[in-house]
Amino acid sequence: MIETIKNSQIRVQFDTNFSQHSIKPDGGILFLRKQDDENFKKVLLITEAKRQGTNDERQKEGKKKQATGNAIERLGKNLTGIKAMLNHEKITPFVCFGWGCDFGPNVKSVLTKLNVLNEFYFLNKTYIFKADGNSNFNYFSL
Repeated sequence: MIETIKNSQIRVQFDTNFSQHSIKPDGGILFLRKQDDENFKKVLLITEAKRQGTNDERQKEGKKKQATGNAIERLGKNLTGIKAMLNHEKITPFVCFGWGCDFGPNVKSVLTKLNVLNEFYFLNKTYIFKADGNSNFNYFSL
């Protein structure tokens, strides 16, 4: 990720103390490659699949409820890195598929976290470009 950011030549400062760590989106990453150029590699799509919530199952088993939001917090960490890595692109080709009881309309804490991660754009809607973007970079974040 840091190499991609460095190659964009937008940022000059990097904390490399943790560069041995990586993210692995649950759904994977699809790349565009050129047959005649082994160095060419563009991100086409990054997907996450997050299950959030087992309290419905725990209730059936007579167990206590667990806290909500753990999968969403991991999503937030990954998304922050993905946004930084693709800040120089006009779009960030990222999609998250979420399921589980915590995505229900009555679990506001999880939906609130998602709304912030989505930069207050509507959930369950696909955006290609931001209609209100106003910089030469970061045209689109989610």
